[in-house]
Amino acid sequence: MVLIWIGIALGVIITSALIYKIMKSSKNNYISLMCKKCGFKTNGLKCPICESEKRI
Repeated sequence: MVLIWIGIALGVIITSALIYKIMKSSKNNYISLMCKKCGFKTNGLKCPICESEKRI
């Protein structure tokens, strides 16, 4: 019985932390559409320009 109460308490704590994190973040913060280094539009994927520079 005690394990059930501990599980419920952990679930409530984790759920409240995730809801707080969602509320604090901006609505368009989930994917970066532009490369941070060169500004190329990547749509959330790896930048082909910066990746080719790393290989050289």
